[in-house]
Amino acid sequence: MGNRREIKKPILVTGGTGSFGRAFLEYMLKEGAPEIRVLSRDEFKQEVMRKELHDSRVKYYLGDVRDRASVDRAMEGVEHVFHAAALKEVPSCEFFPIQAVMTNVLGSSNVIESAIAHGVKSVVCLSTDKAVQSINAMGMSKALMEKTAYAAARDGGHTRQTVIAVTRYGNRMLSYRTG
Repeated sequence: MGNRREIKKPILVTGGTGSFGRAFLEYMLKEGAPEIRVLSRDEFKQEVMRKELHDSRVKYYLGDVRDRASVDRAMEGVEHVFHAAALKEVPSCEFFPIQAVMTNVLGSSNVIESAIAHGVKSVVCLSTDKAVQSINAMGMSKALMEKTAYAAARDGGHTRQTVIAVTRYGNRMLSYRTG
C-alpha cells in the first residue's frame, strides 16, 4: 500500500448499503481492509450486496442507528467509523420530519456515543450541502447532526481518543424543491 497506513482493524460503515456505503466499501476492499462491517436496516440490500460481492471480509449487521444496542453490537472492536446512515430524501423528511430527527439526529448521536464508549479512533459523519442555511427538514436534521458531532468533539477535549469529523457533499441538483 505504499506510503498509506495499513488498515489492521475492522471498519464500520453505517448505512453501508446506500450509494456512498457501497462505493466506499468497494474502495476499502481494494485497499486491503481486513474487515468491513455494514450496519443497515435494509435486509434486501444486504442480501443483494452479499451475493454481488462474495467477499468474506464484509460482515453484515442488520440493525438501525436509532437502536443503540444494534449500534453497540456492530461497533465492538472497530477502529474507524463512517456514518452514512440517514434519511436523505427531501420529500420523505418534509412529510415525516420527526422520523428525520430520530434517524439523522438521535441515530447519529447513538453512533457517536457508541464510538466514544468503544474507544474507536475516528468517526466521520457524512452530511450534506443542504445543512447550510437549511430550508427543508432534511437539511435541518443534518445540520443538527453536525451540531451533535461538534458538541461531542468539543466536550471530549483532549482527554478522548476518538476523533469526530463531519464532511459535506452535494446531492442532486435542485433537489431542495419539494413541490
